[in-house]
Order: sequence, then C-alpha cells, then structure tokens
Amino acid sequence: MPDEIFGTGACGVNCMTCALATTGRCSPCGPGTGSQAARKLGAQLELLGGFCPILKCASDRKIAFCMRDCDRFPCENFQDGPYPYSEGFLSMQHRRRQGPGPQRG
Repeated sequence: MPDEIFGTGACGVNCMTCALATTGRCSPCGPGTGSQAARKLGAQLELLGGFCPILKCASDRKIAFCMRDCDRFPCENFQDGPYPYSEGFLSMQHRRRQGPGPQRG
C-alpha cells in the first residue's frame, strides 16, 4: 500500500494550495519524518543538484513539522533563506515563543 501523501511540508507550507502542486509541476514535501520527504530530497538532488535546507534539516533531525516540533524554530534555515516566511512572521514567532504563555481566566 502506498504511503499517504501529506500536503503540508515540514516547513509548514500547505503545498496543496499551490498551483505548482495541483497541476503536477511539483510534489508536496510532506513531514520531515516520512518516506515522502526522503523521496522529495532524492528528487531535489537529482533535479536541482542540492536540497531544500529546511526539509533536509527536518529529515536529518526527525522533525515532522518545524513550527510544531522543533525547539530551534525559527532557525537560520528560515531566517537566512529566501522563503517561505517573512521576517515579520519569524520575528513574531520568536518573540511569542520566548514570552509567557497565554493568560487563562
């Protein structure tokens, strides 16, 4: 039985909302812990000569989804790369992860 295809990549982007995926020009990366990510990394190496640093890191570290599972998020792979999130979004993530949790009534 083939593995289930996950539309959301380790980076948190839902590839199935992108026309590149829905038209078959690109395939979703899936979580960093699955065989889907390993296949995607192999295709990236063959077609592009290298890897997406975010997917490679997640796969190497056995992290399914960076924003949910990685204690290093947001890391240099997100901050130094050209995508997938803006500097403002990453700054907000960092700030809120360092501060106190929500106040419960």
